[in-house]
Amino acid sequence: MFLALREIRHEKLRYSLIVTLILFISYLVFILNGLATGLSDLNKSAITQWQASKILLDKDAEGRLTQSFLDSDDQKKVSGQGTAISQYSTLVKNSHADKTNAQVLAIKSDGFIYKNIKIISGHRFTGDNTATVSDELKKSGFKIGDEITIANSDAKLKIVGFTSNASLNVAPVIYTSFQTLKKINQAPVNALVFNKKITGDAHFKNSKLYTINSFIEKLPGYQAQQLTFKFMIGFLFVIVLIVISIFLYILTIQKLPNFGVMKAQGISTKYLVLNTLTQTFLMAVVGIVLAIIFTIITSYVLPSEVPIAISTTQVVATSFGILIMSLLGSLLPIRQIIKVDPFEMIGG
Repeated sequence: MFLALREIRHEKLRYSLIVTLILFISYLVFILNGLATGLSDLNKSAITQWQASKILLDKDAEGRLTQSFLDSDDQKKVSGQGTAISQYSTLVKNSHADKTNAQVLAIKSDGFIYKNIKIISGHRFTGDNTATVSDELKKSGFKIGDEITIANSDAKLKIVGFTSNASLNVAPVIYTSFQTLKKINQAPVNALVFNKKITGDAHFKNSKLYTINSFIEKLPGYQAQQLTFKFMIGFLFVIVLIVISIFLYILTIQKLPNFGVMKAQGISTKYLVLNTLTQTFLMAVVGIVLAIIFTIITSYVLPSEVPIAISTTQVVATSFGILIMSLLGSLLPIRQIIKVDPFEMIGG
């Protein structure tokens, strides 16, 4: 540890460059992870809030809720077990001409989805022409008591409450009753959602049962979006490995005569290897910690329109991954340290 710190103090510029590169790459990884999580939440946060386990859809809908028109006979097979849901995508506006795209979801007030709606202000919808809406609509100027006008419809919904972080397909959710939605749309039952094991005859003729995770994976654009972020993040991990390897290799080659002298003086190869690993570990930790600080600051500075979500678990896992890749990057210079011949270095 002493030798590692002494070398870093002696060569401040060189080691600072490595720390800076680790900082920028780590920062980019944290930001991309945050954006991936934020966009994922915009697609599925409402579904997560349901606390459901399975969903029954039309077998020809390919897992898409809006394309599903559930067969009435299949619904009867699981009568009383699931919660019916209907989705309608539309543009909504209030009396102040504030407007936004939204997902209107019709649910029944005696179902578990209704009970699982997390209210942050106001209350759940209680009758026709009332709605509980995502707090995302607050950013567009909507507030409790506003009347929502639905595009291409004369129907108006009164906002009676806000629920937290309820989004579906990158649009805020508006919960209302089936009777209300029928005034806007025919409101067919698009799906049945379950939070318990299905009993009875579960063989459906025109419908297909999905787990909630499978249903989320089939949300429009969700899988392609997440795979893109995972590819970029994975590539950045490889860059960390390459950068550390190149810089430490160059530094090691320059110090080979010094290593030869130290070996001739009786300093073990194990000690020199541990010294390099310690240097790598210290540089990686400093770079990662600085990147975390900058990431937290960025998450507060960015406008609310940018969907970034930073979680402690995600930061810890990512930090651990970058640290491992940094240590792996030191294996190439370590190989040179092991191979160095003291007699050859000092001209013996």
